[in-house]
Amino acid sequence: MSTYKFAQIPGNETVASLTYLLVSAWFTVAAGAILAEPSVEQQARAAHARTPEVSVRMISAETQPDARFQIQVVAKRSAARVS
Repeated sequence: MSTYKFAQIPGNETVASLTYLLVSAWFTVAAGAILAEPSVEQQARAAHARTPEVSVRMISAETQPDARFQIQVVAKRSAARVS
């Protein structure tokens, strides 16, 4: 057997080190995202602060318009029923 080593193919130590660094970076980014996310209480306070105040104006019964509508449906029924 030859002890020749290819220069382009990394050794096991290099692959293991790169894998370890990539996994560590992934978990570091994930932990930072979890810590940076606002809590539920902070989200509720922010939503409450954005909610506009609404005033309701009462209308008396005399000023309301007359809301009487009649709907009349006219249709012919054919003699031959289809089932």
